[in-house]
Amino acid sequence: GSVTLKLPSVRTVAIPGITITWSDLYGEYPPVFTVTAKNGENVVAELTVTENTEKTSVVDLELVNYDSVTITVHNWCLPYRRARIENIVLGHTMVISKNDILSFTHEQHGDILSAEIPKNSIEFSLNNLDGRWNPSNPTGMERYLSERQRLTVKYGFTMDDKSIEWIKAGTFYLSEWYAPSNGIEARFTARDALEFIISEENKTLKTDTLKNLAEMAVGSIPAGMAVEIDDSLANYRANYKGDSTLGVVLQKCANASGCVIRYDRDGVLHVEPLNKDVSGYMIPLSLSYSYPEIELSKPLKTVSVAYGENGYKYDLSVASSGEIQTVNNSFISTESQAAKIAEIVKDALESRKRVKGEFRGDPRLDLFDIVFVETKYGGMMGIVITNIKYTFNGTFRGSYEGRVLDGIVPVLGTFVLDVSRLM
Repeated sequence: GSVTLKLPSVRTVAIPGITITWSDLYGEYPPVFTVTAKNGENVVAELTVTENTEKTSVVDLELVNYDSVTITVHNWCLPYRRARIENIVLGHTMVISKNDILSFTHEQHGDILSAEIPKNSIEFSLNNLDGRWNPSNPTGMERYLSERQRLTVKYGFTMDDKSIEWIKAGTFYLSEWYAPSNGIEARFTARDALEFIISEENKTLKTDTLKNLAEMAVGSIPAGMAVEIDDSLANYRANYKGDSTLGVVLQKCANASGCVIRYDRDGVLHVEPLNKDVSGYMIPLSLSYSYPEIELSKPLKTVSVAYGENGYKYDLSVASSGEIQTVNNSFISTESQAAKIAEIVKDALESRKRVKGEFRGDPRLDLFDIVFVETKYGGMMGIVITNIKYTFNGTFRGSYEGRVLDGIVPVLGTFVLDVSRLM
């Protein structure tokens, strides 16, 4: 029997082959099968695989200038059984384990006031002693790399029964790579979906709700990438003058509505109010490499928010002395909106304390999680994480930065995770 995949257009970008999962559930496969790529009726590539014993077959066959792929099964590993195909991937699904990774860094950085565009990226280097990633290698993998190629990252824990439990780290898109011909490693950088809009311009003049403006900003993100914009943005209107990149438009929409921008483990981009639910998670001294460092900002005297076309100001008094925190965002259009933003800024900055530390990284922690950090003297600080970074250089470790939130107290059910067995 055979199965044919018909594509809507001719694919002119070369890929290194095809990955076929036959029957992972039953562990079955065809010993002999053929993959044929065609452009119309013309065969552009064909390969017959014999003596196959794998339930997932990776076929090395360069495919270029094709609009259909046919998989023909000549026989099956068991008699009187139907041939099965569970999944077909045009290209190779490469699984890169820690044995191939020389270094790895995953960093999430954000602002609880959305005063800047958040960042979520990974950087890693791979063993390149065999020249697989060298650009001058005519049979290497480098020629198949493309900008914004998707990467899925997972963290694995080895459990007591030797099984591995996997935790999603996120979905990223390749932005740059470098493989020196005489080097022993190839280096890669990948970023989240904001990579598609962060520098793109839109000159459209528009007066609309912040929700519609935010939806315009994410319109360049390819179909299939989920975006969730909170309905609260529909309560405000703004005049967009066509003078910003789409990334800045999204950031200004979030700032003007009191929301944060975050990217979750399933690859969904969210614009929503900060979730102040307390997780109960604790970073104790026993998992910290050093005592957490506390930095005090200057006292906050006043929050001054500009609003409207005429540059009106709403001033919220906080203390009798200190600094004046200004907010200038052309998307803040009314006094009531400015008053709400001033209260949010006051609540975020009034505590003055910023905390940072290093610990035995737990990859469950995300940007904007609210956790508890144990201090040198045994007390607990409730912080919202504004920067979380994981690194692997033979060992796995983490670092964090956060801002103390007043009124956050430890709750029952506080938990920690023993990460000593992290893969």
